[in-house]
Amino acid sequence: MEMDAKKAAQPTWATVRYMISQIQYGGRITDAMDELMMDTYADKYFHAQALEKGYELYPGYNVPDCTEIAAFRQSIEQLPQQESPEIFGLHTNADLTFRTLQVRDGLSTIIETMPKSGAGSGGLSPEEIVDKTAEDLLSKVPQPFHKESTVEQLRKLPGGSSQPLTVHLRQEIDRLNIIVNLTRKTLQNLRLAIAGTIALSGDLVDALSALYNGRIPLTWLRFSWESATLGNWFAGLLGRFDQLHKWLNTGRPKGYWLTGFFNPQGFLTAMKQEVNRKHAADKWALDDVIMSSEVTHPPKDYENLREGAAEGVFVYGLFLDGCAWHGKENRLVDSEPKKLNVPLPVLYVTGLQAKDKKKDAVASTYFAPSYRIKKRTGQHYIDKFELRTEDPPTKWILRGVALLCSID
Repeated sequence: MEMDAKKAAQPTWATVRYMISQIQYGGRITDAMDELMMDTYADKYFHAQALEKGYELYPGYNVPDCTEIAAFRQSIEQLPQQESPEIFGLHTNADLTFRTLQVRDGLSTIIETMPKSGAGSGGLSPEEIVDKTAEDLLSKVPQPFHKESTVEQLRKLPGGSSQPLTVHLRQEIDRLNIIVNLTRKTLQNLRLAIAGTIALSGDLVDALSALYNGRIPLTWLRFSWESATLGNWFAGLLGRFDQLHKWLNTGRPKGYWLTGFFNPQGFLTAMKQEVNRKHAADKWALDDVIMSSEVTHPPKDYENLREGAAEGVFVYGLFLDGCAWHGKENRLVDSEPKKLNVPLPVLYVTGLQAKDKKKDAVASTYFAPSYRIKKRTGQHYIDKFELRTEDPPTKWILRGVALLCSID
């Protein structure tokens, strides 16, 4: 009976963690990555060691060994006023990121509230400044892909226009044509409106204000991608056009700039479809094909690729957020101070059957979620890529390590 009483006094920690992470808070969490984070926090803080005397949640953060409320309050008051991000499993760079965002938001508010009337730099009015900007951008906007010639070029690509990646290329060209035409039309109409030829109203009013402040007009954002500044957005437009133009006219590239796709998930799906077709003789079922990835070792830049992958694809342009990459040891490591994002070497991505996945490799792998931009929402989520680690994957989960296509 005495043994039973001692057992009853000990909480069932698996139940405690489930009640907290899945029931108490889990019902309010809709994002799968947030659910994983909550489960990891529960595993970290709710276990038998937390009730032992002298247990430290973090150096300097001891669990009080007392029963009086006053003693608990005194212990809390002795905690540091400025908490380190490391307490929550984050890197110290997280504090720098937080303060950078604070300053950026403040500056954005100041710019938005500045008066727009009167002469600007060099004695030019806002309208004259925007007119010059529109003129400069118009001279750089590429010509849209011609429909008939594009169809003909797609047929000439290896495998014809029915290959999954070629279908993806056609879809990307169609979507980019919309942006190219919209950009050109907006800039042309804006110049006409400034000249007094047509009325300055509706979306042109927003475009005028946006170009003056170096922002992206809302009409462009509705059909395109998010970016921090107009310059970065326009550079992205030219980069996307260049990748698709070369792919269409010179054949498949050695590696793919993943950031340059409207639908990177569709690109990865098309890649798996092509791998599946190559194994038709082995009777692979598409539903059984999963994605597998690994960083090239020794680490390669896109310029160092001699040829494309025989099966699968090489992708580049991804950035690590929350950690760094050790090229010689080929694994994840802690970030260097004040280095918030580092480029990931070329990533080899392919498809294989789920049954062929090496189970022993999972323990030394962190499945990093990837996003189009820094805003980590389901709308911007792409997929998970495997990154080698010698640390427990939970370390990188708590640090919020992810791959980003864009860091501007």
